Amino acid sequence: MTAGAPGHWAGHPLLDTVASLWPTARVSIAPGRRGPGAKELIYVPNSDDPRLLVPAGHRRASAAALLRFNHYLPIRDRLRRMAAAGGLRMGAERLLAHRIAVVESDVAPDSIETYLSEVLGQEVVVSLGIGLSRASQKPVLQAFHPSGGCLAFVKIGDSGPTRDLVGKEADALRLIGRVRWSLMSVPKLIHVGSWHSFEVLVMSPLPVRARPAFRRPVPVPPAKAMRELARAFAKGNQLVATSGLISRLRASVPRTADEATATTYSDALDLIQARYPHAVLDYAAWHGDWSPWNMAWRRRRVQLWDWERFETGVPVGMDRLHYVLSALARTEGFTAPTIVRALALPTAREYVRPTQQDVLALVYLATIVNRYLTGSHHGNASPVQARAAAALEALSWLSRKPGALHTSGSGPGPTDQVGKGD
Repeated sequence: MTAGAPGHWAGHPLLDTVASLWPTARVSIAPGRRGPGAKELIYVPNSDDPRLLVPAGHRRASAAALLRFNHYLPIRDRLRRMAAAGGLRMGAERLLAHRIAVVESDVAPDSIETYLSEVLGQEVVVSLGIGLSRASQKPVLQAFHPSGGCLAFVKIGDSGPTRDLVGKEADALRLIGRVRWSLMSVPKLIHVGSWHSFEVLVMSPLPVRARPAFRRPVPVPPAKAMRELARAFAKGNQLVATSGLISRLRASVPRTADEATATTYSDALDLIQARYPHAVLDYAAWHGDWSPWNMAWRRRRVQLWDWERFETGVPVGMDRLHYVLSALARTEGFTAPTIVRALALPTAREYVRPTQQDVLALVYLATIVNRYLTGSHHGNASPVQARAAAALEALSWLSRKPGALHTSGSGPGPTDQVGKGD
């Protein structure tokens, strides 16, 4: 890879990512608009605030890359995407000067596009999504036919943690692909394999509508679809204190945190088991990251993607709690007080009995604290560490305050010490 542009581009992470996906090419910042014979990827909207890299010279594919809508996306953002997509179809890419040039080797060129073309049995061009900086961040591509039709979504595991997540999502897609869903649509597994040092997951795209689901408020979880997922993997009633999930969480403590954090976490698990020795919950499966931006409505079905956190043997209702918390934290920030407020909302309630709802909230928090502590040891860890601290504070406070989710004026809550999350 070379960087033939101003010095601040040298070592730019996007250049490194593109270079890894075109390993036999010379990759650099393009000095201007598209030159003859060069493949270029265009920053949208620009290199200062990039959201996508789209393929120059493929108007329909570039436009289609923008037309992805989730349930959370506000109307104004939908309209902006539709306008930008219309502009790209009309040739407005010539106005976008921020680009990455990819000059392929004349001898045996090798790239993610040639690999995907072989997997899908037809010529492929790709766009590259640019996500938030976090430990689980990985390249996510859309594979298009040059005519603009979306053929697949592709996830690239390019590190130890992300390779593990790609493998877990492939396993999840195999499992959920055996179920005939009435209320959900899920991606179909097309391919999983190794390419160079990467794990590559290829899955079918889900059709989404540009029009928002006005009758389905974003903060309200799709409870019927969540119950359908739970019913498909029902495990029956289990004692929380002796469940396999609690055992798994406890076993992972030594490798997830420093001594002080591990002690706080272990103490919370001890309190859960001591305070609720006879609590019984329904156990089944959860998506693991069911949030408004990982789904969309199409007619009466939920289009649900990002299955890398799917897990069986967990209490029914954890997806509901995660959804409600995710929606509230997006506007208020991921802080300990916000977590407690979210878990006390009526929309988060899965069980009628307060004791069951309390222990469900504690087990959910123990699960996501474990996730964040594990993620905090990898690259781009700062946002994850902040979320781990907030969730652990909420877990520690609630484990010492039985009934706090149902008692107004119950005294001081956890301190508001952590800023907004992703």
